[in-house]
Amino acid sequence: TAMTRAMIVTVLARFEGVDTTTGDTWYEAGQQWAMQNGVSDGSNMDASLTREQLVTMFYRYAQSKGYDTTQGGMAVREFSDSASISDWAQEPWRGRSTRRCSPARGTASWSPQGTATRAEVAQMLMNFVEHVG
Repeated sequence: TAMTRAMIVTVLARFEGVDTTTGDTWYEAGQQWAMQNGVSDGSNMDASLTREQLVTMFYRYAQSKGYDTTQGGMAVREFSDSASISDWAQEPWRGRSTRRCSPARGTASWSPQGTATRAEVAQMLMNFVEHVG
């Protein structure tokens, strides 16, 4: 199943201990938390989450926690579809913390504009907890 922007901000807010049961919408508390912490701009919450958006949100979350986000790990150019990563997502894709918890689809490609699934997000969150946080 596809993950939405609303889902990821709610997951990250809950992970951070935020009570997400308040607000006019089911995701409002997560949306507000994400905006206050620089994880998301809070827009387009019902849209499907792309992998490059997912990596960017994890990168921004890692920054907000003071984790190491310097360049490191495998070079992005090693993936066959690295040229399709948007300019705004280049730095997050190179960040050490996001590389260690990446939703890699094997070593050949990342499909950055593809829709992130709930399973990929769960794997990335698990990797983040084990290797970054």
